[in-house]
Amino acid sequence: MGRYVFFYLPENLYPQTLFQQPALVAYRKNNNWGFTITYTLLFIMFKGGVVHMILIGELAKRTNISKRTLHYYEQIELLRPTLITENGYRYYDEHAILRLQKVLLLKSIGYTLEQIKELLQNQRHMGENDNWIASLHEQIELIEQKKQELSRKQYYLRSTIQSLQLKGMNDLEELLQIISNMQDRPLSEGIIRPEFSDDLQLTSREIDILNRLPVLGSSDPRVEKLLTMFQRIRSMMSSSPYSPEAQNLAAELYEMVLELFERDEKLLDKYWELMKPKDPAEPVVMGMDHEFMSYVDEMIGFFLKQREEGIHEAE
Repeated sequence: MGRYVFFYLPENLYPQTLFQQPALVAYRKNNNWGFTITYTLLFIMFKGGVVHMILIGELAKRTNISKRTLHYYEQIELLRPTLITENGYRYYDEHAILRLQKVLLLKSIGYTLEQIKELLQNQRHMGENDNWIASLHEQIELIEQKKQELSRKQYYLRSTIQSLQLKGMNDLEELLQIISNMQDRPLSEGIIRPEFSDDLQLTSREIDILNRLPVLGSSDPRVEKLLTMFQRIRSMMSSSPYSPEAQNLAAELYEMVLELFERDEKLLDKYWELMKPKDPAEPVVMGMDHEFMSYVDEMIGFFLKQREEGIHEAE
């Protein structure tokens, strides 16, 4: 690529001379001088220097954006052409090109056009570096807020999927009510953790165990195992909870859940009582409605009774 060289005008020429396309440009390549005609460049030559400008089409090509976008930026006064000729040609100088580069940079990191316009306007009133740093810090805070919002939505989506796996589309109103009740609760590591009243008088060890339990709405693989088990139970709810098939399932469920509670049967019993809805119409956990909880209660209760009797007989 040749290197363009522009000559200063003598002092006796007009203060400003405009060369529009086509323009004759002198260049040097491999120590040889040559001349070329350009159709996309425009130079304003003035006493002591030269201003290099390019047409809108060339600018669009260089920056990989459309002329329509550049016209829109002009319309909203985000990026104005340096010069508009009588025949409507739009030219941009180096300052305009630098401004466009700033616009594209800010846009690529999430700024809206309105935010970009405000930032570029404010830099006139304070140091450019200070203004940019302050604005970028604000953008980071905004991104953190959006991350929290997206994380909460992701949690609700997982909760909805898992609830549908448990109950299907039978009670969407119940699902909406539970999600509504969680709106003001804090999100921690992508989930809304259960809250336990001080009235329960839980020990620190018990609280630690409860905090390690899988949470509905999380990506914890243990949740999927529980959901599969609960689906199997739902498929049997038309039969007796005392049937051999139901009791085999009860033994499997109890062992699975006991492992989650780190073999603490008393804490498991306490937690199960907390999960029982006081109002049959308002389940404590999504998908764990009164009918389901009652069936599991009967199934597990009978299993534990049979186990206890078996222990006594063995003695």
